[in-house]
Amino acid sequence: MGSEDLFHKRKARKSEDSVRKKSKRQPYDRVLIVCEGQKTEPIYFEEIRVTLELDSANIEIDGKCGSSPINVVNHAYSLYQQELSSGDSYNKVYCVFDRDSHSTFYESIEKVKNINKELSEKGLDEQTKFEAIISIPSFEYWLLLHYNPTTKPYARTPTKSVGDLVIDDLKVYLPDYKKTQKGFFNKSLSEGTLEAALAHSERIYKVEKDSENNNSYTNIHELIKYLQKLKEA
Repeated sequence: MGSEDLFHKRKARKSEDSVRKKSKRQPYDRVLIVCEGQKTEPIYFEEIRVTLELDSANIEIDGKCGSSPINVVNHAYSLYQQELSSGDSYNKVYCVFDRDSHSTFYESIEKVKNINKELSEKGLDEQTKFEAIISIPSFEYWLLLHYNPTTKPYARTPTKSVGDLVIDDLKVYLPDYKKTQKGFFNKSLSEGTLEAALAHSERIYKVEKDSENNNSYTNIHELIKYLQKLKEA
């Protein structure tokens, strides 16, 4: 069999796989959520997906890219390109990462903006949009907002990272917290802390995102509200 025949067979197989995947989906957005770790964030967002009864064929959660923010964005873009080349695509691509002590944090935010600019130039911006979902200093700050709407700045010490310091504050309310924590989203629903956290996060983000302060903030509320709207739809 010639190489040209192999190429056409592979192309046909890709097309069949794309049609099969599309047939399994629900009639709402297809979403890719890429996180910087394989533990905390993927566990949390998968719990949200399951609790909101959003189909796994529509909501894909990936944490296989390491902890660097730029790796998160690059991996998300690579997955997007793979789907696009197969004749399929995502409607939303969320890149979830922390500042912590990462040197590529701000570079990664700019790369997301540049990807959207590129999609606009190619006429693909109405089909797909990338979003940077950030936490300063770490994802646990979002969890802390369920109990304490603090904006205090965190600075690493000789023995602890900023992420460790946020976890210390979180353990005031959740003494047994660990990075592989399960059940937090359902706990926030049963205890009625989610709505307060969403409100705190949105208010703080509006104030702090363009300030020159070194205060804590996150826009995780944007992703959660979006997923809730998909559930309503």
